[in-house]
Amino acid sequence: MRKRNFIKRFLYYTGIITIPIITLFFIFMAVIVYRKQQDIETEAVKSAQAVRDNYSLVLDSAATQYDLLARNPRMSISLRNYISHKQIGYLDVILTNSILSNFASLTSHASYIASVYYYLDGYDSLLTSYTGGITQLSQFSDLNWLPSYVESERNEWVEKRNMHLYSYTNPIPVLTYYKKLSMFRGVVMVNIYEDQLKQMLGGGSSLDQFFIIDADGSFLLQGRGTTEPDQEAKDALISAVRAASGTPFQDWISFDHTKYFVRIVPADCGTYIAACTSRSSYYQALYTLLFQLFIVLAVIICTVVWIAYTITKKNFQQIDYFVTVFSDAERGTYKNEKPAFIKDEYDLILNNIVQLFIRQTFLKNQLALKEQEQKLAEMTALQLQINPHFLFNTLQTLDFKALEYMQKPTALNRIIEALSDILKYSLQNTASMVTLKDEIEYLKKYDHIQRYRYEDKYILYYDYDEELENTPIIRLILQPLIENSLYHGIKPLEGSGFIKLKITEKAEWLTVTVIDTGVGMNQAETAALYEKISHPGNESIGLANVNSRLVMQYGEESRLKILSKKNMGTCISFRIPFFRSL
Repeated sequence: MRKRNFIKRFLYYTGIITIPIITLFFIFMAVIVYRKQQDIETEAVKSAQAVRDNYSLVLDSAATQYDLLARNPRMSISLRNYISHKQIGYLDVILTNSILSNFASLTSHASYIASVYYYLDGYDSLLTSYTGGITQLSQFSDLNWLPSYVESERNEWVEKRNMHLYSYTNPIPVLTYYKKLSMFRGVVMVNIYEDQLKQMLGGGSSLDQFFIIDADGSFLLQGRGTTEPDQEAKDALISAVRAASGTPFQDWISFDHTKYFVRIVPADCGTYIAACTSRSSYYQALYTLLFQLFIVLAVIICTVVWIAYTITKKNFQQIDYFVTVFSDAERGTYKNEKPAFIKDEYDLILNNIVQLFIRQTFLKNQLALKEQEQKLAEMTALQLQINPHFLFNTLQTLDFKALEYMQKPTALNRIIEALSDILKYSLQNTASMVTLKDEIEYLKKYDHIQRYRYEDKYILYYDYDEELENTPIIRLILQPLIENSLYHGIKPLEGSGFIKLKITEKAEWLTVTVIDTGVGMNQAETAALYEKISHPGNESIGLANVNSRLVMQYGEESRLKILSKKNMGTCISFRIPFFRSL
């Protein structure tokens, strides 16, 4: 049973700690993954833009050659004269040599440019940077550009072709940039090495593949190190290019048995850059991140399990300890040893609270038991002073006999009647509350009996407001005080004396004071009387009983107070909480 409860509590603590952590972890992971996906897509877009920018730089370099050869009218005329073999002047020679020097500088500094061609329609000559001068078309091997130039109606375009410099050498794959002349009928062509262009465009890029595709769907260039895509892949990319329609486009496209994130970016000369990032590369960074996150989650879960086990174990140690403590307390055994589970100030405080509670409970039980025993002893003592039922029945018999002999009520009958009422009053439950009026009526009957005995020995005064008569008070509390003043204060006097009962109400307290003009007491006698009242024995049952009942009913603040002076008199008082009525 204990093991099952331990497991249930352990799982409970594990759940309440783990579930929020796992929930927050997966929310955090989802946010991280989402942001990482955004970063990866942003990086793919930047890579595509970088390829486009590098490609634009290359084409700008090619366009610069056109500007150099075709924008200056004087230079264009000099080149035409030079190609047509006309007689040229000194300025034509200077300009032509400048162009040829520029060709040599361009091919030496821009290593990706293979050559520059300058061709005019109707002439059998070609100005080329490869030879550094004019070459006859009939003697030049690289002429596969000519049909494209003749057939094309565009002013500017890019074409993929193989450049044949010599008939005995292998062709060199190049991208040729065409730009028709505006002043004469002709064209400027810039041949760009394909391999170097791949290296230039793909260097430092995170892309898996990239392609340069023209508006007709022809693949002009594919990234360095990539294989030729199959027809299905080409069709997918061509469809994406057409979907772009001159604007950037991105989507997931499947080709080569792999899914790619493709970014289509329009480029110069009616071409498009298709930048491709495979799913594996796309998620590679995510896989690493997710692996790291799951390692962190595993560590957190292990820590949570350890914490839950520690908390559960500690709680069961506390439960076992408290069960033992309470069991010992029931047997009356108390251990003040420091338990083993106390590790911090909170455990110490909890243990101290439990120990304090047990000690207080034990003391309260002992005190309640003692008070009960004391109250029982006091009640027994009161009853043992006289046998009230027997005495009451005897008094009733005497009253009948007195009437039988005297044939009329006499003082004896009145005394017996008053004493019977007193006994009847005292026979009722002494713990029950009565009104102040009832208690005073009982006191007056007691005074009536004493008058027959002491006659004019004392005079009893009553000083209180009638509004206080309905105040609740415990039974048989005034008569012992009057009796004490009468027997111990007034009776020893040679003459008569006075007794005054004064009752006042102030600040929610009812104060009862009995003052007599009897023999009084000195300080030693007063101290001795206090001792008898506080530690009652077989003597002084009246005042001690009154004091005990007051303390038990109202608390320590209601105990008797005694003031006395030798040969002047004594004042005994107490106060109780004031209540308007029962």
